Amino acid sequence: MIGKGANEVRPATLAEVVKILEKRQGTVGEFGFEQQTTLDYSKRFARLKLSDAQELFSELEKLGLKAETAAKITDILPISRAQLLLILAKDKSDLPEKKMAEVEELVGKAAKKAKKVEPKAAEQPAAPEAPAVPENGAGEKKEEEKKD
Repeated sequence: MIGKGANEVRPATLAEVVKILEKRQGTVGEFGFEQQTTLDYSKRFARLKLSDAQELFSELEKLGLKAETAAKITDILPISRAQLLLILAKDKSDLPEKKMAEVEELVGKAAKKAKKVEPKAAEQPAAPEAPAVPENGAGEKKEEEKKD
């Protein structure tokens, strides 16, 4: 681990990671590969502003979710109950139906404020190119000659 050591170990949302790394970038100078990659990833996939992320995180903790689970939900913003259940199953969290509805409502409100994550140009599949057809119709004549 780089640095003096950890003062506190707790889960952080991507919005918090962006804030922490941008603050450090001004004081430390140039980042190494790992830190720069982490900053780029966090900027790209953090869908909420820091204030919105902190608000959702604290509301989820008030509902009785573990901090790790609240951070995952805040970062992912699941759009369906099935996605939410997958996150909760991973952390072995079992919420009553009433609290599940409250979590869905909170996530829905936060999702309205969230930015959309756009894929990079390199990740988008290229459209297949159509075969070149000569404008003078020469291709059609060759096919007719083959038939004869």
